[in-house]
Order: sequence, then structure tokens, then C-alpha cells
Amino acid sequence: MLKKISLLIFFSCIVSITVYADDYSSPYFQSTYGGIGLIETPSARFLDDGEFVFGISSEEVYNRLYSSVQIFPWMEATLKYTEGTSRPYMKGSQQTWKDKGIDFRFLLLKERDNFPQIAMGITDFGGTGAYASEYIVGSKKINNFDLSFGLGWGRLAGKNTFNNPLGHFIESKKIRGGEKGTLGGLVSFGRLFSGDAAFFGGLEYLSPIDNFTFKLEYDSSNYSRIIGLEKRFDETGDKFQLDSRFNYSFNYRMNLGDRDKLDLSLGYVRGNTIYLNASVHSNLNFKGRPSIVLGPEILRNTNIDNYSTTNDNWKKFLTNRIFREMANVGFVTHNIFFNGDELAAEISQGRFSKTSQALDLASRVLASNAPKNIEHITIINIDQGIETIRSTIRKGDIKRIVRDQPLEEEMFSYDIYRPLENDVTVIKNDFLYPNFSWEIKPHALGTLQHQEKFYFWQLEALIHTEYAIKKGLTFTTDIGIDIANNYRDYTYHVPDGELYHVRQNRRLYLTEGESGLRRMAIDYVFGLSTNIKAKLSAGYLEWMYGGYGGEVLYLPDNRRWALGLEAFWVKQRDFDQRFGFQDYETVTGFLSYYRDIPFYDTRLKISMGKFLGKDVGAHIDISRRFDTGARVGAIVALTDCDSQCVGEGSFNKWIYFEMPMDLFFISSSTRQKTGYSWSPLTKDAGTKVESGGGLYNLVTDASDELDIISQKSWSIKKIFNGFSTSPRESI
Repeated sequence: MLKKISLLIFFSCIVSITVYADDYSSPYFQSTYGGIGLIETPSARFLDDGEFVFGISSEEVYNRLYSSVQIFPWMEATLKYTEGTSRPYMKGSQQTWKDKGIDFRFLLLKERDNFPQIAMGITDFGGTGAYASEYIVGSKKINNFDLSFGLGWGRLAGKNTFNNPLGHFIESKKIRGGEKGTLGGLVSFGRLFSGDAAFFGGLEYLSPIDNFTFKLEYDSSNYSRIIGLEKRFDETGDKFQLDSRFNYSFNYRMNLGDRDKLDLSLGYVRGNTIYLNASVHSNLNFKGRPSIVLGPEILRNTNIDNYSTTNDNWKKFLTNRIFREMANVGFVTHNIFFNGDELAAEISQGRFSKTSQALDLASRVLASNAPKNIEHITIINIDQGIETIRSTIRKGDIKRIVRDQPLEEEMFSYDIYRPLENDVTVIKNDFLYPNFSWEIKPHALGTLQHQEKFYFWQLEALIHTEYAIKKGLTFTTDIGIDIANNYRDYTYHVPDGELYHVRQNRRLYLTEGESGLRRMAIDYVFGLSTNIKAKLSAGYLEWMYGGYGGEVLYLPDNRRWALGLEAFWVKQRDFDQRFGFQDYETVTGFLSYYRDIPFYDTRLKISMGKFLGKDVGAHIDISRRFDTGARVGAIVALTDCDSQCVGEGSFNKWIYFEMPMDLFFISSSTRQKTGYSWSPLTKDAGTKVESGGGLYNLVTDASDELDIISQKSWSIKKIFNGFSTSPRESI
């Protein structure tokens, strides 16, 4: 009776506060599940677009590791691992119980003067159902209080429940079925927003102290059972007791810089348990100050009237000076072209992540060495031997503009091919090939949530060698030397599914090949025409497979879509990752369609064909590129291997991200990127051979960094007017 009276007083206080919206702003903090919210319950608040969060939370008997990203302004996605410390992972296991899940939240209505912000969320989407819930919640800022009130189903319907309002319209929504006996990974759409419902809510007080808030909530969560499963943390258990439905926490944000933040929360939940939460934030859309800014410069003039009519000594001096000055600024020059009134250079560079900065610096070098008859400067970007973008600007514009400011990307024209004159001269860099290079870098790998240990890891020294035989033809090796690992306890893995284990023997490759040959192959990348590129590969293509094959890509001038065709014959390597092979072999092949969608720089890739496990189907890959150059995406594999054939997880899926290393440098820049992919489970269905990088990514990498030639985002106005890229100047 006392709890009911407290609940009534709590919500009466919320609704009795006079509505008054002001301009007070405050940070929004993560809930224990990783998404923005109160403590155990969600709110309708969202972070800034592109915000990336990594954190941990603890409230006995639960510990959580989570990562959250504001993938769109109206969509939050959260990946979380939950540890339950009061029971083992499985009978006889030394590890505590673990569960993983993905949560989504969608903005339905933005806050206005007299209306709250409304959001809808789904938790544990496609997971085991252990923490499955759905909700609709509203948040409204009133003076220094941010109030939230919502209606929840599933896990959020554990106290003071009532019949589902949706049951009046849809009969099947009256009862919420369990998911016992499922393999996980499937989405039961009929189960969403079903069963009894309950109210939840709370407030966050925005204190006068900057970045300091206080949260108070009424928690309606169902703790007596984890929805649909026989895994219990019940109220009478030795380690779990529920004394109160009211939780509170104190929250503070520390600004670590213009982009990065650290959030800390300390509270009290269930009337008897300390609550802790710590998370770090960064924003994938925040470019910040450039690491390198090219300053004003007065470019020199040459005394040569025309390259074709000057003497041989001056020709040699001029071209050698161009090669040398390009090398001094970190660029490799392949060829130089004197074509009528155009001076062009083929360059490769790894110094700048922003293509426009490389174009600026290379254009200055050419303009300061251009004979008097030259009117146009062209920079041809070469990646792994093929042209990926061509940029042209007038020499006079370069000299005039760089006196005061750097060259901007909109000052160039792109992919303009001028006809070759009769007196065109091509000067090759005779010292470029053959060329040998090598590097040693740290490399980490491992696996998450095994039955014996949550994380198996290895740190190795990866020795990378590269022998460039000629333009586009390269022989590479990657040798991994083990430094440290915890594979001693990685003694078993029970594969499931009905396909041959083309990927599930990952444990054997890790433990028997602690040091080994990760890759040794020869690759030839070349252009068949302006719009058609090709790549051939042969050797030990990756750590599990060797073979040979190739890829052809068609990319039209507008670069908005592309078609790719690839095929490989592969054979499974021995587990020790040396030179031997096992008996399993197959042929894989795919037809791929790529499309840049004018919607928050979103990219769609659909690949259809035959996979490593000889299953047939499609990959659907959708990703978003942020302003910093970071990319976040997800892949779903749908093949003729059904859920019973796949086993636990029901179908194969991945989440991946790419991060420019340039974000971590203050006074220098680099074009290198780092990436990571995560899959709930290692499965055999819908898997491909890793052949050293896709041709499409290679061809589009430089142009992706040029906003001027990317398709613009949707808007109501543009829907009626049509879409276009920025106009290109004709020469």
C-alpha cells in the first residue's frame, strides 16, 4: 500500500509542475543499458548526430559493457553485453552467465513549446529475448527539470501492469508469448508491443553546476523472470532483492576536448544496490581543427616558354625538380604529362586524409614548375596502380588564390579528360619500379563470449612486406609473430549448423597458428577503360584460404552507382597457417550492385551469388559515412541455408566501422584507416573469402573525401526539384 501511495505522489509531483520551457541546456547521460535515458528506464532524448559512446555499468548482480552510436539524428543503436554474476554461463562452466543484445530507438516527434519529445524503442532486437521490451516515451523540459513518462511492454511491464491497450484493436497483442527453444537471432514481429503494459517515468534535475544532473525514476522493470527464458534472478534469490521501485543517481560530465567527453554516474537502485556508470563520448561528425593547414605562398615563375621546344638539359632539370619536390612533400610521382597547354602528374599519397589538401599541395608544385604556355594543371590520383580521380584547375587561379588562402575542393573540376595533343610528352619515373618496402605494426585479434572465457585475445607483431614489380602489380606478405595471448584455456568450441565449417573452426586457426603466414599473394590492379577497373589475385589470400580469382568493376562518370563481378577458386588452408592445405575447396562468385543513396551519405551494397559454404543467397550491406570520414555499417546474409541449417543465431550478420587514423593526430595527418567488425556468433553461412580489399572501396576512397562530387542529402525542396551534384566547370 505504501509503494502505491509513493507512486501516486511521485507522478502527481511531475504533472503538477507549471509548464515553462526555457533555454537551459544540459548533457544527456546513458542509462544502465547504454542508450540515453534515466537509469533503468529510457527517455525520449537523443545525442548529437554522429555521437559515438563506449561505456560500462554495474549494479549487482548485473554488469554491462556497451557501445552506442547516434547513427542518424532520429535513430540510436546500442550494442550491449550483460553479465549476470549469480549463475554460470552453462552447467559446469567457470564463466558467469552472459547475454548480448542490440537496442534501437527512434525519434517520432521533436519537442515543441507545448508538446513533449516522443520516441519509440525496441530492446534486444533479434536477440535471445532475455531483455526484450518495447516502449513509447515522451520527454519534456520544464524549468530545470527534464521529465520523462512512458508506456512499456515486455521487460518494462513488471509492476502495476494492465491489459495491453493495443489488444482492443489487435487480438494477438493481448498475450505475450515466450521464445523458449528458439535459436535466437530471429525477429518475432508479432511479439512486439504485445502482452501486458505498464507505466514508467522519472525526472532529471539540471543543476546550476555545469554538466551536473540528478536523476530520479520509477522503475517498472520485470525482475522476477527474464522474459521468455528459464534464466532467473528472482526476488527471493541469495544475491538479488528488490526493496524499492525508485532509483536515483548523480551524474557529471567532464569535457576532455572539443570532441571528447567522459560521463560518470553514481546512484542507488532497487533500494539496496549501488549503481555505477562510466562512458566516453566522441563525435564522428566533428571534424575539429585540421591537423595541417597549408599557408599562403607566392609561387615562383619558370623561364621556360614551352617544354616541347626547350633543350634536353632544361627538360631533364625541370622534370627531375618536379619528381624531387613531389617527394619532398610526401607524394610519389608515377608519370608527368606535357599535353599542349596542360601539365598533368600521376601521384600516389598517404599523407593527407582529405583529398583536397593533397590536390592543393600537388597543384602548387606543378604550378611553380609549369612553363609559360601551360594554362591548366591536372592531378591524377593513383591508388594501387589505377586512376581513382582526376582534378583540374587553371594555373593562374592557383597562383592568385594561394597568395591568400588554401585551395578548396570546389575550385577544381573533376574527371575532365582532355584529348592528347600530337606533341604530348610523357616522362616516366624510372626509379619507381621495382620497389621493396616493409613495416612492422601491432595487431590484435580475438573472440568474444566463449563458454569458457568472455574474451580470448592475442597481440602479435604483423610484419608486412610489399614488392611493387610495376604499376599495379604487387607481391605482398603478412607474417604474424605472436607476442602474447590467453589461448591456454581456449580448448574447445562446439560448431553447429549443417554446412561444412568454413569459418567455425576459427579456434583451431587461432590456437594452432599463433604465429604464421597470414597472407602471401600477388595482386594486379589495372584499368580496362576509364570506367572499368579490374583486379586479379593469387596465392594465400587470407589466413584460412588460398586460391586465385578476380574482380571487375564498372563505375559510371557520376559515381552514384556501380556494378561488380567477382569469382574465386579457393581451398582451405591448414590450421597452422603455414603452407599446407586441407581437402575442402569450392568456387565462389558474386554479382554486386553499389548505390550511394542521397540520405545522410548512406551507401547500399547488394551482393548475390555463391558463398564459401556452397550456400546461395545475398549480402545486404548498408552503411553511413560521417563528416570525419568514419563509416558505420551493418551486413545481413540471407541464403538458402535456413535457421535450422545455420544453427544458433538463425542467420549471419555483422556490424562494422572504419575510423580515419587522422582523428588521432594533432600536428600531422595520414590517410590510413583502422576498422573493426563484430558478429554475434561465428557462423558458416553467408561468408566470403577475404581477398585483400574490395575493388569498389579502392576506387571510391579518394572521391569519398570530396563533398563537391558527392550526391546531396534529401530534403523536401530537393525531392521536388530533383537531385544533382554541384556543377562542374567545363574547360
